[in-house]
Amino acid sequence: SMQGCATVQVEVLHVQLTCADCSASSHLYLSGADADGADAKTWCEGCFGLIGVGLRPTLLHGASSKLCYLDCVRCSVTDVLPSVLMSVCEGCDAANVHKQEFIRNRLVSGACHACHAKYAFGADSIRIEQITPCEPGGVRGSGGGSKASGDSGDPMDEIAEELRWLRKKAKNDPRQQLIKLGSQLPQMGACQHFKKSYKWYRFACCGRAFPCPECHAESGCPAAALGAHASRMICGKCSMEQSYNPARPCEKCNFIMQAKGSSHWDGGDGTRNLASMSTKDAKKFKGGLQQANSKFKTSSGKADRVGAKAKAKRENEKKFGKS
Repeated sequence: SMQGCATVQVEVLHVQLTCADCSASSHLYLSGADADGADAKTWCEGCFGLIGVGLRPTLLHGASSKLCYLDCVRCSVTDVLPSVLMSVCEGCDAANVHKQEFIRNRLVSGACHACHAKYAFGADSIRIEQITPCEPGGVRGSGGGSKASGDSGDPMDEIAEELRWLRKKAKNDPRQQLIKLGSQLPQMGACQHFKKSYKWYRFACCGRAFPCPECHAESGCPAAALGAHASRMICGKCSMEQSYNPARPCEKCNFIMQAKGSSHWDGGDGTRNLASMSTKDAKKFKGGLQQANSKFKTSSGKADRVGAKAKAKRENEKKFGKS
């Protein structure tokens, strides 16, 4: 339903995808206002294959209920998650981008920023129709692997092919051979970047494990610069591989995989809030930072005793007394 709106179109679309090969779920954000953000790709967390979606926005109005078209590669759209839409005022043709997220069974309402006329729109349901099957994105070989088409010319397809090669060779990588169940990792899993993080991260893009994202980037993995994240972690004490949960101790040996008394170094994702940081954490007072309610940090009074200003203050107190 639409009231006071001439047209409605996509500003940011948030979709849930299902991989065509392994049925694993993924989420992607697509831009309807920026052509560079209309296409997005990600690596499936189930089979590590490259999946992608391209957005072709349309105008939704009284005579058309179509919001957009989506071109899928190796996946299908299963749901539309909270998204941002833009409407055009029926009275003055001004475009209004809404802070309220568009979801089912909820009206998005407001006033036009130009003429202040009231508007509202919403939907009881969202129907997803498949017009044509999704693009396979590659040719499945007889050996169970996938082979990218050589005439596509897409750099992402070349990256996907390189990642498939890296995953195939991951077991023979010298670093991966250091992981032996029941034995400690080198330096208990720490590295020069994260010295107090006692675990390794398993990156699904290349199938290899590294002490931190910086080491992953230095390895030459092409997905590191594209925001690839770790899907599993390995205990630094017993080398037990488990699902990624930095706040939880090891499932096998109950080893806490971060420095005690601090969450600052937990894979670079720890707290930086000085108010909530533990008083036992040296980072809390590093660089002269202090808390007003802290009993362990006091301000220096040296400036009141030494120097030209302190001398002038003492002479002034002798003549006129303390103020």
